[in-house]
Amino acid sequence: MALLSYCWRWLGTASSFMVFGIGGLILGTTILPLIALSIRNPSQKLKIIRHIVGGAMRCFVFYMRWVGVLHYRVDGLHHVDPTQNYLILANHPSLIDVIFLLAWFPTADCVIKGALLDNVFMRGLLRVANYIPNTDPAEFIESSVTRLRNGHSIILFPEGTRTAPGGLLNFKAGAAVIAMRSGCQCLPVFIHCQPATLTKSDRWYHVPDRRVFLHLAVQEPLMPEVVTEQGIDSRHAARHFNDYLEKYFSDGLQALIPVVDST
Repeated sequence: MALLSYCWRWLGTASSFMVFGIGGLILGTTILPLIALSIRNPSQKLKIIRHIVGGAMRCFVFYMRWVGVLHYRVDGLHHVDPTQNYLILANHPSLIDVIFLLAWFPTADCVIKGALLDNVFMRGLLRVANYIPNTDPAEFIESSVTRLRNGHSIILFPEGTRTAPGGLLNFKAGAAVIAMRSGCQCLPVFIHCQPATLTKSDRWYHVPDRRVFLHLAVQEPLMPEVVTEQGIDSRHAARHFNDYLEKYFSDGLQALIPVVDST
């Protein structure tokens, strides 16, 4: 039975990657460009495109659950004010984290790895959705601050890459700098994945020995100036906030693990 379960989940994982790749290619080369051409109002166009992308991500999450690859839990959505924009900050244990975040925050901008713009399956979708590549650090910070000031939400992983399994969080300064310069509320999202899957060192065919459980826990919004020392310059304030975020996430994830293990 264990072998049969593993084989089923292996096939489910393979089909999930196939569905994701083909779906991204179809959306990015036909459906989304046609919508972009048919709507003149730029803000309305982007909103519709983002809702379609978010809906596709939500359908993909349901597909992964349906084929038995994973199950999941999303808590804390009552903390989200739909009239407020946020800098959505999350730790990054797995490749599929961004899929869940876009599924539940479909209208948000998203900071993406610049190399994805060269991916044949995803580049069309990512360009039409107008997400922010992190190719140039100064440019992506400036673009993020501008969009937050203009009322957009942004999804950002402060680590900049996926966490090494069992490793400590190592937040880069970019997220804290963006938070301090924009003055926007931060919305922390703790993500715990058990067992670890699709980490930076994993290939898609490295399927865990049991079904994956992904837990997203949305926390209360944070205002950067509330937790930073008063009267210090902006550089030191950003560094202080970055240290605060790193400890806040580390402590929060430790508290989340017993909840995950008891499910």
